[in-house]
Amino acid sequence: MDTSQLENEAESYISSRLANAGLLVAKPKFDHLGTDLLVFSEMNDGLKFCRIQCKGRSFKASDSTNISIPTSYISDAFIVFLYIGEPKNEPLLYLFFPNEIKKWNIKKGSYQLNLSKNHYEEKLSQFKVTSLKMTALKKVIEAANVTGEFKQMIVSEVNFSIPGPKFSIHASVSTGKNDD
Repeated sequence: MDTSQLENEAESYISSRLANAGLLVAKPKFDHLGTDLLVFSEMNDGLKFCRIQCKGRSFKASDSTNISIPTSYISDAFIVFLYIGEPKNEPLLYLFFPNEIKKWNIKKGSYQLNLSKNHYEEKLSQFKVTSLKMTALKKVIEAANVTGEFKQMIVSEVNFSIPGPKFSIHASVSTGKNDD
């Protein structure tokens, strides 16, 4: 089943809720470690952010569904939002912090949350997005250890000199780690 429409709907709804809570939302033009959105509490020199993965699910075609997140995605600054568009008229939104995701079942290298149409609201009630959850999200962003969230590779300029048969090449590569 093609879920791209539902995923786009979920991402838009989640972005709107985050913005309404006073958070700054950016849509990256890359797919790295499950990052659908980057969320900032403010823009300043000590920039802190979290990576958001948006999941859209529906019970329209099935009585069960699941969410699967590779274990390698989870860090202090990784959050999952679950948008459920069916069977309710109003979408339901849930938020999972890293310590909550780590309580899911592990299957084939991924954390997995299984949901059934008849019991998902009861099972997810403590994860429903509220103003208190959004305040907690802001605190998580402000306290996040984002060191290493995106390892950078920096390549310096490469210079060639050809004054006759002599060649000179200068290059350096850094992984963003302290190269002591």
